[in-house]
Amino acid sequence: MPATSPPTRIVIPVIELDAPIEEVGWKIVETNGELHSVWDVADYAVGFHKNSAYPGNVGNTVLSGHHNIRGEVFRDLHLVEPGDDLYLYVGIQGYHYVVQAKYRFLEKGVSPEVQQDNARWIQHTADERVTLVTCWPYSGNSHRIVIVAKPGA
Repeated sequence: MPATSPPTRIVIPVIELDAPIEEVGWKIVETNGELHSVWDVADYAVGFHKNSAYPGNVGNTVLSGHHNIRGEVFRDLHLVEPGDDLYLYVGIQGYHYVVQAKYRFLEKGVSPEVQQDNARWIQHTADERVTLVTCWPYSGNSHRIVIVAKPGA
């Protein structure tokens, strides 16, 4: 049954993650005279990107979280691999997903064009999926980890 509201909890058994989810928005910032939007990140919780898909619906359910500050909810996300299970909950209704892909790419110091290309992972999609995003490595924030999961059986 497709959800009619945002997810409230995420569980990833392989990394023993069981965390609350809060809705987050974005802000407009100026860098070198250019305006662009930057997503907020929830503290001590996983952030559901406002305007992304609700679980069980066609589209991209985008979730982000800190990995080395303010709760470190996605500290171990880099250990998640294709084939691993993840579960989203909207209240008590559960939605099962299976990780399909894991990506790690440079984000810090790259051109605006590369940053724009990197942002494709959080855009709307024509299929049902969950995309998890955090920074990496633990000692810095130079890269992004992106996990893509699709509905499980």
